[in-house]
Amino acid sequence: MTSDSTTFAALSCQGLHRYLGEFESRVHVLRGITLNVEVGSVHSIVGPSGCGKSTLLYVLGLLDLPDQGRIIIGGEDVSGLSDNELSQKRSELIGFVFQFHFLMHEFTALENVTIPMRRLAKLSPRGMRDRAAMLLEAVGLGDKLERPANHLSGGEQQRVAIARSLANDPKILLADEPTGNLDAENSERIFKLLTDLVKREQKALLLATHNPQIARAGDFIHEMKDGVVVRSGPPSS
Repeated sequence: MTSDSTTFAALSCQGLHRYLGEFESRVHVLRGITLNVEVGSVHSIVGPSGCGKSTLLYVLGLLDLPDQGRIIIGGEDVSGLSDNELSQKRSELIGFVFQFHFLMHEFTALENVTIPMRRLAKLSPRGMRDRAAMLLEAVGLGDKLERPANHLSGGEQQRVAIARSLANDPKILLADEPTGNLDAENSERIFKLLTDLVKREQKALLLATHNPQIARAGDFIHEMKDGVVVRSGPPSS
């Protein structure tokens, strides 16, 4: 697996810069990040806390805007799109697993997974429920469809969030510590679910992780330090 421009990139960025804060507290969080995430591949971002991993995911997920640089999704430069156009691209093309699950606690597991589908409005109500049930079954929660989110454990809530990220069948999956709240067995199960999906359906997965075993199980590792990618290559390199 290589990460050069000759392989079709589902997601790429060129020269991304992002500053956070103002005046004397202004911090240069991303310092010219360039990378390609190819169709059918799993890329990991590793590095110490505060190096910019989460900020990079938020920018690539169109949840935040870079101060400089370009983002290309499926060959289209989305850098100049309006807020509404970015929101539509995000709903159609990107599934995001946050470090904190951000579920609607008063909603059931099933209702939480249908939320992105309701926003996109491409399926019937029955179709949305059926797909949500299938995804929850895939993450091992088929027996808890109607359980309110605040009656689920932290690990179960994270699995609901992972099912929700797949709701609209996105081409790109971005994950910030997706298995951080899971035990070893469920971590392995979820990672295998995501990687199998990426390979079978030719999606792309970019995840930030502190778990070296998960990082090495992917196709490519990007090591970050102080807002810069200091090394990129296959796990064996």
